[in-house]
Amino acid sequence: MQRYPFVLSANLHGGELVVTYPFDMSRTYWKAQELTPTPDDGVFRWLATVYATANLAMASGQRRRCHYDDFARLGNIINGANWHTVAGSMNDFSYLHTNCFEITVELSCDKFPHASELPEEWENNRESLLLFMEQVG
Repeated sequence: MQRYPFVLSANLHGGELVVTYPFDMSRTYWKAQELTPTPDDGVFRWLATVYATANLAMASGQRRRCHYDDFARLGNIINGANWHTVAGSMNDFSYLHTNCFEITVELSCDKFPHASELPEEWENNRESLLLFMEQVG
């Protein structure tokens, strides 16, 4: 990323339905959750919202909670450290050291979906991915 500059990126995880954005590490070292916005918080919130609102599973009126957090009431987006702090995340590194705006997309409640579920997961995320990539312009 330092050799070939990117301006937009997303890393894809499983185990929850939410889009997180920097900063992922709390400023207060002993706090597990703390709102830590970047100077570009509005841009990050926009990018996360673009993805979340086009994601079929996140935008569904019948969306269920994956675990105990109700991300639907937050529009399915959250500042990373306000959910759980992560020291040295790729989102924070990309923003601070390469000027790349990177978000984390938690794609599915299932950390390891069965192969038979992958076509549905693709459909849930296809339009979101395309719209997200269009934001580079």
